[in-house]
Amino acid sequence: MPSSWLDAPLWLRYQLRHSFRCNPEIPLQTADDIYYYFLRCAAREKVAGAINQKVKDGQIQQQWSRITFSSIGRAEIDYARLEWPKHYSASVHNGLPYSWEKLLFRFCPKPSYFDLAIWQQIGETKILQGLALGRPSNGKRHLVINWIERSFGSDYLKMGVLLPILSCAEEYAKLIGAERVLIKDPINEHEFGRYGYHRDQRPKGAGVYLSKELIK
Repeated sequence: MPSSWLDAPLWLRYQLRHSFRCNPEIPLQTADDIYYYFLRCAAREKVAGAINQKVKDGQIQQQWSRITFSSIGRAEIDYARLEWPKHYSASVHNGLPYSWEKLLFRFCPKPSYFDLAIWQQIGETKILQGLALGRPSNGKRHLVINWIERSFGSDYLKMGVLLPILSCAEEYAKLIGAERVLIKDPINEHEFGRYGYHRDQRPKGAGVYLSKELIK
């Protein structure tokens, strides 16, 4: 990956600049807030760099182009609330049981929480392709991804959002010293199996978990 964002190609620099920003509704008030915020940014930077290095085919480059990894803030919450429901249906997806605003404010009091928003610029339009939210266990032995949602619009990212979401989560988990990443109550276990996730009985409590052990 590039040694710094200044060395990166233009589309990747665009990603990194917009990843390093604060959410105005969630000010970074403590040293822990700032520390974990920059770890999340570092994880996004590493994944963006890895994707940029591996994508060589021109058609695939076009599919991944003009993508931004960022935190979840007011713009992301408003887009998910106003735009995503336009594409909901009973046969496909009817939304989550809670708004992303409620979920974020439930998770963000823990400075080490994980979040990711995936934007893509298509023509003159910015499309929110996916959101993810989670947090580590108290001992930080594992990072749990609790919520994932994607766009069901016609311009949905052809490569899907799971790869960047799981990659960013795994890199962040390594940075905080976690041993594994867990997925709570996945809708489609098979989709996660493609990325090395399998049934896990380790966490106590209700729900189904998938896990992937991390190689450090």
